[in-house]
Amino acid sequence: MFQHETKQLQTYTHSYRNLMYLLEDQFWLEDFGECKGMGKCGTCLIEVIKAPNLLMDLQRNKSNTLKKAAVHHQSIRLSCQLFIDHTLQDAILKIYEPY
Repeated sequence: MFQHETKQLQTYTHSYRNLMYLLEDQFWLEDFGECKGMGKCGTCLIEVIKAPNLLMDLQRNKSNTLKKAAVHHQSIRLSCQLFIDHTLQDAILKIYEPY
């Protein structure tokens, strides 16, 4: 995907259905969001670097999908389960690349 490339996005509440669609549209990510936002495939993972409001809400993130993807870090989220709203204001996110 990206090799240490930093981008700044300006988002507007409800401009996209969720963060996955915004990232897919802005960056043309290959094999990203395979299940089209159902929260089942785990291909739209992002790491939350800075955004306390995103880390508090794990309800919308499918914990079973994260477990299947062998993700155990508390800052990893499914971008398809994150709405474009005030919780993303000033957020710093990284597209997750499994090692």
